[in-house]
Amino acid sequence: MRFDHVYHGHFKCNRNKLSEDPVLWAYVRDLYQTPGFGDVTNFAHIKTHYYGVHRDLNPGGIVPSGPDLDWGAAHGHAVLGGSPFGDGTPPPAPTDLAGYPVSA
Repeated sequence: MRFDHVYHGHFKCNRNKLSEDPVLWAYVRDLYQTPGFGDVTNFAHIKTHYYGVHRDLNPGGIVPSGPDLDWGAAHGHAVLGGSPFGDGTPPPAPTDLAGYPVSA
């Protein structure tokens, strides 16, 4: 989830973005759309953290506004058949150690 938002620009892993590879981009969108995964992913927090704490890489602490990715776009994995949860059901939303729902 963090690659295009942080690693590509901040850490200069910039040969290609995941969103530029159709198969990898479909895979990470599928992960993001999995219950309990994307609903607790906070891209603003992720970017603010990475770009803010690594002052040796980003002395000004500038946080980019992009990329603007459509994480809700269809990933197309339905054509492969099956379910990421096998014959079961999706896992419940994550909770903290006290059993309270985790907020994004």
